[in-house]
Amino acid sequence: MILNFFLFLLFSFPQNEDKDFWYSKFLAAMYSHSGVSFNALIDQKQFDLNSSISAYVEVIDSLHLLIEIDEETIILSGDTIQTYNKKTNQLIIDKLIDNDVGIFSLLSGNMRQVEIINAILHENSIQINFSFFSTGYNGFIEILKSGNPKRMRLKFSRDQYIDVKINNFKIGEFQKYSSFNPSPKETINLYE
Repeated sequence: MILNFFLFLLFSFPQNEDKDFWYSKFLAAMYSHSGVSFNALIDQKQFDLNSSISAYVEVIDSLHLLIEIDEETIILSGDTIQTYNKKTNQLIIDKLIDNDVGIFSLLSGNMRQVEIINAILHENSIQINFSFFSTGYNGFIEILKSGNPKRMRLKFSRDQYIDVKINNFKIGEFQKYSSFNPSPKETINLYE
């Protein structure tokens, strides 16, 4: 009887090394049927250049998202990127590069071709370490035990990375994606 109870406990709860369980929890949080919205602090380092921006993000699904920063609104819809500059009233339309790994991958949770290395259980969070073996990029996703993301980092090389700290993570509550319909003075279509 005690052995059965022990075996039940052992197999009923994920172990801290159960990387697939924690990664699945992250994906379930990011791909809620109602979508998600959150605020993000995005730090980027490229060799000697550092930048930090605050953004509001709405993720409808892995191929549809909105990123709003002070002077720009960026919409990803499938493989099309629309960047609207509010200051210049200019819209730039471009195509997402196939298999590109970057900020859109992190913010949308679209981590195709990622290899999950391990999951490390901390007191209040789980760190999921990953690698894109084809590119040599690696990083981590820090999630709460609910699966909600707390921080993401993608490292391109020793001196190049994107670090995203997430707060105010909510299911749904979209404010801007569906209403995005700028009337720019100029449209530049790089997609053609």
